Amino acid sequence: MALSLGADLEERFLAIAKRGRTAWLTGDIAEAEHHFLEGWGMIPEPKSAYDYGQMSSYGIAVFYSDTAQFEKAKEWAAMARNTYGEGEASTEYMDELAATIEFESGNLDAAFALFEPQYRKYGRRVFEGHKKEFIDFIKSRKKTG
Repeated sequence: MALSLGADLEERFLAIAKRGRTAWLTGDIAEAEHHFLEGWGMIPEPKSAYDYGQMSSYGIAVFYSDTAQFEKAKEWAAMARNTYGEGEASTEYMDELAATIEFESGNLDAAFALFEPQYRKYGRRVFEGHKKEFIDFIKSRKKTG
């Protein structure tokens, strides 16, 4: 069971996260980054003991990937992997995150190496909620590979 931030800290954390999201949506990437990292800093150690630690590290990796800051995205994906911990479900979830970052950064061999085992195991449903390009990529790569 994950630890709670406590009502006051959670309220402040969510307000910072909302400011970050608003800045991101309006195109102020530097301001968004500032708020997301500020929120991360508010989570007590060990961050892995808190749901917000897991969600934040994952969300920050996605933010960096979506804003084409791929080296930072990879660093935060590694942070998310550490925060989520061990286990098959965690590993698969983090492999999916890493695969999307590799795909978006143009590292298609690495993306395929991460996506393909999941596709083999789960089929198309591993790509539900993702860009259509991911499933098209796997299918075309499997045909040529």
